[in-house]
Amino acid sequence: MQTILVPLDGSILAEQALGTALLLAGALGAEVELVQVLDRGPGGHALVPDGADAERYLAATARRIGDAVPVRARRLWGSAVEELLRASVERPGRLLVMSTHGRSGMERLIFGSVTDRIVRTSTVPVVVVRQAAVRPTASLKHLLVPLDGSETAEGALALALELAQSSGATVGLVRVAEVYPVSPYGFGAEGLPVDDDLLAEMTEQVRDEARLYMDEVVKQARDRGVRVLWEVRVGRPADEIIRAAETTAADLVLMSTHGRGGIRRWAFGSVTDEVLRASPVPVLVLPPRYESSPPGAAAATPVRAPG
Repeated sequence: MQTILVPLDGSILAEQALGTALLLAGALGAEVELVQVLDRGPGGHALVPDGADAERYLAATARRIGDAVPVRARRLWGSAVEELLRASVERPGRLLVMSTHGRSGMERLIFGSVTDRIVRTSTVPVVVVRQAAVRPTASLKHLLVPLDGSETAEGALALALELAQSSGATVGLVRVAEVYPVSPYGFGAEGLPVDDDLLAEMTEQVRDEARLYMDEVVKQARDRGVRVLWEVRVGRPADEIIRAAETTAADLVLMSTHGRGGIRRWAFGSVTDEVLRASPVPVLVLPPRYESSPPGAAAATPVRAPG
């Protein structure tokens, strides 16, 4: 990563993304680019009401950041979503860090609007910082990567390893195993009694399969010189991922928008969406087919476990 873009609208809520952006910039040796989008079109999301005010605000914000990391700023005109997406792909090695709240302090500019549309359509990673997220630490110490056994989910692990190698952070892996109750009649049916012995046997089998997978993934990750911790949980994936972020004091959760089988099982309306809405820490969302290395360099290869 070479540039971290931070969309701002002049509000304190939007500025909550700055701490995470500076944290990542320091870890990666990247520059921070502050961006304001002025949209006067009908029905557009006006992130900034006045160009002169925007210029003064950008300059003041850059001065507040100081010399901690290289900072530059610019204004853009047009649709907020379109201009931010365009800016994110102007050059390789870019990352967006966004607050989930905009000027109104309501969810009008969150999911279903600017942030949601950007996360859904971006071809670069997007870090979403909720208003209620914990304050960032002085340095990256712990990264959490949920895995579901798919190569797509492991793309987030490749990026986490890159971050860990540059920052010295520990990478925590969590595999959430889902166990579906089975009735004594041989099929799942709502309202039918559950065979507790069979459910316990299924749970242990799922745990064993998850452990075998995680053992191999962890071995390959540790071969890259990164400290890796891991655990297997049983339950609802979103709930367990959020609990893991809390119990491990993670600084950042890294997730893919797609999961097992390449379908949107871990996508919006499901696990990733739930985690974005409730995570106590910022969440980095990795788009499909993202390669963390710039063109011409060796691409980061997802860690693969056999089978």
